Amino acid sequence: MRPIHSTISDSSVHQLAHATLERVFDWKAFRKSVSVSDLIALLLIMATTNGTLFATVKRFFHVCYETARQALKANLPKEDVLTDKLVGALHDVLTFSRQDRKRQWTVAIDLHNVPYYGSRDTTGIIGGQKKQGTKYFCVYATATLIHKRRRYTVGLCAVTKSTPMHTIVDTLLKQIDKHKLLIGGVVLDSGFDSGETILLLQKREVSYTIPLRRKGKGTNRRNACFAWESGTVGEVDWVTEKTRQAVKTRVLVWKRLGQPDTKVYAFSGWGDAKAIKEARRAWLGRRRYRERFGIETSYRQKNQARAWTTSHSIEYRLLLEGLAHLLRQIWVRLSELVARTQKLKPTTWVALRLCDLLDTILDQLKKQFPPKPLIPNNSNTL
Repeated sequence: MRPIHSTISDSSVHQLAHATLERVFDWKAFRKSVSVSDLIALLLIMATTNGTLFATVKRFFHVCYETARQALKANLPKEDVLTDKLVGALHDVLTFSRQDRKRQWTVAIDLHNVPYYGSRDTTGIIGGQKKQGTKYFCVYATATLIHKRRRYTVGLCAVTKSTPMHTIVDTLLKQIDKHKLLIGGVVLDSGFDSGETILLLQKREVSYTIPLRRKGKGTNRRNACFAWESGTVGEVDWVTEKTRQAVKTRVLVWKRLGQPDTKVYAFSGWGDAKAIKEARRAWLGRRRYRERFGIETSYRQKNQARAWTTSHSIEYRLLLEGLAHLLRQIWVRLSELVARTQKLKPTTWVALRLCDLLDTILDQLKKQFPPKPLIPNNSNTL
């Protein structure tokens, strides 16, 4: 990725977002009506206004909605190709040195549900607990670095109801491998506590922390550790249900004061086993898991730049989701640049909000595409 100047101007922010999209995707003009520049501007306006395609075209462009829809459809590749290009765009924004490339990073992997208000028969929609007025969601998995000032998103994929959890983890880690980032540790939510996931991480020889859930109602080998005393570090083994593979992992049993339920964390690694005691390694694993909660903040930030749609197209929904992550990625990069320029401590707040960055991009786009008035001048409404 080409470095940008330390002085951040309104035009440079817009140019960075525009250039990243233009460089990574193979855009093609649609007839004579919609140029490549218009396509990129259309997507950026949708993202910065949280708008739909119809509302954005109607207010900012002089082509009809159907023409704009066909232009975007003509530029959408298949899901696997689109995923590869979106992940490439996310990594294109990173400002990593050679030393950063040699470092072993810790990533948090999690699922994110995007409310869907279209047809229930739409492909790729997953049902769940009612939230924000709907029981149906588009589900995406992300991998995010756990680091102050560098909470970059480095992996992204769409999830279907039939996708196994260990397949999701494998897909995201392979995306990171492809872009030559070294992963030393992985922290996951309890939804990824399958034996296949643990075996996958053990095969990769990376540190991991995963909260275990109870399996079944009886007292089996896996559930027995929930009765152990808080602070106990032990070993648990069981057999996977479908593949009947033997799984063995170290666990930490922990119960906080005032907390009714006992937590069991499966872990491995987190330091040199010869130099660090087992209890210390277990504590480090639990600490890394607590740090993963920052990924929820990244999801809330990403939602500030997510355009809305009820489209049946998996590729189009994935494009809007990836664009939201990309704009947040640019914000992380600029925040890191500001902190480095001002020599701020990792705990010092950076006076650069994502919403301000989105407003800056929108203001630049409004100069090229002046919005039409909400109420026509010749209207007698008032």
